[in-house]
Amino acid sequence: MAVFIPENCDYDHRPPSEQKVFEELEKNLSGDWVVFHSFDYLLRAPERQVWDGEIDFLLYHERKGFLVLEVKGGTISCINGQWLQNGRPISPFEQAKHNKYAIMQLLEEKHGSPIPLKFAHAVCFPACDRHDTVWPPEAEGIVITHDDLANIEDIAYRLIDETPLPRHIGGHIFRDEVLDILSPEFEYGQRFLERVIDDTHLLNLLTERQNSILDALENFPRLLFEGGAGTGKTVLAIKKARRVALEGGKVLLLCFNEMLANKLRKEIGKYNTRITVGAFFEYCIELMKIPQEQYDKYRNNQLLYSKVIPELLGKYLDQHNVKYDAIIVDEGQDFSQQMWDVIPRLLAPNGYFYVFYDPDQNIFRDNLTLPDFGLPPVMLTKNCRNTKRIFEALAPYRTVKMELLDHTPEGCEVIVRTGKCPEMLAEELTHLMREDKVNPLDILILGGHSLKNTSLGESGIAGEYHVVEQPKVLGKKEVPYYTYMKFKGCEAKVVILLDVDENDPRWNKPGLYTAMSRAVHKLIILKGSLPQQE
Repeated sequence: MAVFIPENCDYDHRPPSEQKVFEELEKNLSGDWVVFHSFDYLLRAPERQVWDGEIDFLLYHERKGFLVLEVKGGTISCINGQWLQNGRPISPFEQAKHNKYAIMQLLEEKHGSPIPLKFAHAVCFPACDRHDTVWPPEAEGIVITHDDLANIEDIAYRLIDETPLPRHIGGHIFRDEVLDILSPEFEYGQRFLERVIDDTHLLNLLTERQNSILDALENFPRLLFEGGAGTGKTVLAIKKARRVALEGGKVLLLCFNEMLANKLRKEIGKYNTRITVGAFFEYCIELMKIPQEQYDKYRNNQLLYSKVIPELLGKYLDQHNVKYDAIIVDEGQDFSQQMWDVIPRLLAPNGYFYVFYDPDQNIFRDNLTLPDFGLPPVMLTKNCRNTKRIFEALAPYRTVKMELLDHTPEGCEVIVRTGKCPEMLAEELTHLMREDKVNPLDILILGGHSLKNTSLGESGIAGEYHVVEQPKVLGKKEVPYYTYMKFKGCEAKVVILLDVDENDPRWNKPGLYTAMSRAVHKLIILKGSLPQQE
């Protein structure tokens, strides 16, 4: 399977045509390819003007070269030489060719000499069938339709092979050299602080390189994966789930946290119907079709999640045959022994059973319980999420072995302040939004208690800002708040810890580690005593 940068398609923002092509490339390209999806490039033309553009898909093969793929969805037509998309004029072939020469120039400038690889371009119409269409001269041989996507690797080889390489260009450029050149030059997702743009792409690239561990463990069907926060556990879990699904298997991807389950669903993508994603308790409720009124009766039982639901699932499986070719569990440290007793009953014979966990994030139970596979855990020791400064700030709170990958970005300074938390929070939010120009959607406030029991109280007012607990949508000058228990397994670009107090049992060592490690680029810790405790 090809390496994708970023790892997953952004189904919230990318058009359906690109989503479809992403799925087909993932399904039909071998591991010889690296695919950059939806990246912007910035280039300076000879007259010193800034030249920017977007490449829908850039396919790179170390020995063959590059294919620039422009994707156009909807109804495509060509009338009197003018291409139309849903009736609107477009120039897809000129755009693809323009992007091809731009990427050639960018690589040559950074490499310092011509790149000894071929550069080809093509246009994909994923909503169109080939039939017996006669294409205009500019399109002949370089159009890829819905019918062609199943053979995209052969087509990519052909397009690159048919492209001549100038005689004066020779030598070799290694894959790592190409990736090191390309990764800082592209942007993906929302703009943030200037340094964060580069950090994001570098961290994505480092995570991709760690994914090779799955290749080495393909013949081990049952494994535990132990790793600290940011070691790529969730990324590897998703990767394994998608691999099994692409091979025709039926997959159950479980976690404990509902927010993490929602995140996993987005990452998996709506097209992958072979993967069932859920927090354990919500998966069981949906599978067993427990009525809301019956579930409400259980809610007062403190053992609802750890004991009652697993027992109900066991009784259900006594009468129903439900099997998956792979069961993959993320954040396995949150699961009880009763859960581990019943989950294996969902696994088909010879199926994969992978469990990813972090012992330092065991905040719900006194003792860590895990299934016994008869093998020691695979140790994930490379941090791929946090910048150097956040990684160093976490050092006193972790017990698992972790180290940084080469080229991990330095990142922003970790800020620790002591005083009146509402006032400090207002100052930090003002600085982030006015001076650093941070998007409010990139900021998260984490605490150890529900909002009404924080220093902000039920009003949630911090200066001119309104802190909202678990919001579905955010209004102007509103910032989201979660307990770190609720936000487990997720991450945010900027994290502010509120009311951190060493005398508060909620801010014990595992709690601090869990909360601090949610920050990817910037971490702010506000220390202060609570007026009351829950």
